[in-house]
Amino acid sequence: MSLVVPFSTLSELPPTQRWSDALRASSLLALSVPREYGGRGAGWDEVLQTLRDLSERDGTLARLFALHHLQLASVLLLGSAEQRERLLPLSVEREWLWGEAVDHQESRLLAREHRRGGFLLQGGRHDCFGAEAVDWLLISARHAPSEGLLIAALPADRSGLDRFEPSGGGLLHCHEVRLHPEDILLPPGLPWTPRAQLRGSLSALLQANIALGLAVQAFENLPARAAAGGLQRLLALGLRLSEQSAVAFESAQAAGNGLSFSRSAALATLVAETAAVAQHAVQVGLRQEGTRARVLAGAT
Repeated sequence: MSLVVPFSTLSELPPTQRWSDALRASSLLALSVPREYGGRGAGWDEVLQTLRDLSERDGTLARLFALHHLQLASVLLLGSAEQRERLLPLSVEREWLWGEAVDHQESRLLAREHRRGGFLLQGGRHDCFGAEAVDWLLISARHAPSEGLLIAALPADRSGLDRFEPSGGGLLHCHEVRLHPEDILLPPGLPWTPRAQLRGSLSALLQANIALGLAVQAFENLPARAAAGGLQRLLALGLRLSEQSAVAFESAQAAGNGLSFSRSAALATLVAETAAVAQHAVQVGLRQEGTRARVLAGAT
């Protein structure tokens, strides 16, 4: 892994812009894209290891990387063959950074049918981390007639889509944003398939590995005697569960439309266990770091 942009050229930029430029200058944006679409075709074990390494370095960088690869995987999981063949090679070629504005609970962003096909999006203040830095994004909206959720992929500079980052966060507001039929990955009113449900498991697995990266950083900052206890065991368990989850995800993804609900649910359970251990490891690591800091402060 190599982030080759000199820090001196980036230090005056906002954090999300700084790290998005660094990711574009690296080879990491294409890491998870299958080789048939021009990507590097790395397995999810390698993607997750890279994510943990980035998390040790900077949380903003890790989150941008995780969200990017979640959206690429979403195109594979939710998109049609035509959408995959169109979007993924272009993403690799043009070094697009992907962001996310998908919220299953959000009801303020509404979609209504357009007379020429597709939909218009109106309203909402969708959370979108790194909104001003991304090139493409996945967005969800509520469709009132069907009471269903729509998910689409669109360029971040689409007319009517306002992006802003107050206090380091990211928000979107839509004013008559046009979604063309080819933008729609998941039409409203359709039930979620077991394959579509894999997206939630992958999202949770990525978040768990950001936490594991933070816990590894805490572990490495501790003296050998302090680090040899519970945190070390938690990290070993978390990493083992993460590896098992990555293998299970790849197997489930390869099953395609033959994936069963029970198998998808089993993966979700395994990922939930991984996330629980990762969060516990972070808490233990931060607690031990805090204890060490207080001891050092008392000794000076």
